[in-house]
Order: sequence, then structure tokens, then C-alpha cells
Amino acid sequence: MRSTFLAATLAALLLGGCGTSPDTRFYVLSAAQEPLRPVAGREREIALGVGPVELPEYLDRPQIVTRTGQNELQLGEFDKWAESLEESVPHVLAENLAASLPSRKVVTYPWKRSAQVDYQLVVKVIRFEGSGGESVLNVRWSVSSGDGKTELLVRESRYAEPAAGTDYRATVAAMSRALGRFSCDVAEAVRGLNRG
Repeated sequence: MRSTFLAATLAALLLGGCGTSPDTRFYVLSAAQEPLRPVAGREREIALGVGPVELPEYLDRPQIVTRTGQNELQLGEFDKWAESLEESVPHVLAENLAASLPSRKVVTYPWKRSAQVDYQLVVKVIRFEGSGGESVLNVRWSVSSGDGKTELLVRESRYAEPAAGTDYRATVAAMSRALGRFSCDVAEAVRGLNRG
């Protein structure tokens, strides 16, 4: 009788322990807090279209992805994106660029036909995740004329931003900074085209 009672108590404790799990944490990428480059007062205004922005399929999921080896990825079971990276990356890019170009006229793809743009930024993200204490962003990108018919420059860039810790919060903050550095390079390239 006593052994049956102990077995039932132990089973209840085990089942009770299995019923709880950690709270899910949600994260978003953030735009730079300050303009990435000062804008000179005499520069011509620039209207920029951002997109399309293509991301690799392995990032098309709610879980935050980190790389644990050359060919191995880990998904954050309780650490997730509050919105998809497919939505977030273009919007953060546009926000950064609007603060860094001599105009706040930056629109994301697909934009209305009535929105006239001087240049179009097209981005293919090759890699964007935390890895070994840093966040890595690899991108192929091009800037075209506003009608998209003439490619004006094509580049490939890599950014590695150290994370201030090993948790997902630090990883996401470093990803935002890497995106900020990329935005800075794009703004500089577009401003160079606009001067030429």
C-alpha cells in the first residue's frame, strides 16, 4: 500500500514538472539610434527604393537561427522573431537609409507606381545569423537606376559584428549593428552616384 502511494506521488511530481516550460522571448531588429553618416546641407535630395530583399530559406522561420559549426545550425526553441526577417530586414534598412541620405524619401518594395525613385537597391542576403560570439551578415547587392533598367554598381559585402554576450539579446543587437554598417555602405555608394 505504502509503495503504491509513493509511486503515485512520484508520478504526480514527474508529470507536474513536465507541464512547465520556459516563457518564449520575442525579438526585433532595430534601426540605428543616430544617423549613420552626417548629411551635408547642399546635397541633392535622393529618392531611394529598397528591394526586393531576398533571404535564404533557412532564415524563413520564427526561431532565431545561430550557426554552431560550418554545416550546423541551431534554432532557438524559446527565442523567436516577433516579425519575419523577410519583413523586418527591408524596413530596418529603409529606416537607416532615410536617416543617412539627403532625403527621407525611402520606400520599400513593392512601392506604388506613383512613387518616383532615383535609385533602386536590390539585396540578396547570403548569410545572417549569430556565430561564435559574433553576428555575421553576407550580402550581394546592387544599385540600379530608378526604373530598374540600368545597373549602376554591384557589390558583395561581409560584416562581422561582435556580440556583447552569449544570449539571444546580444546576438540580435549585433545583427542590428551589422545591418547598420551595411546601410552605411549603401548610403555612401548612393550618395557617390548622386554626386556623379
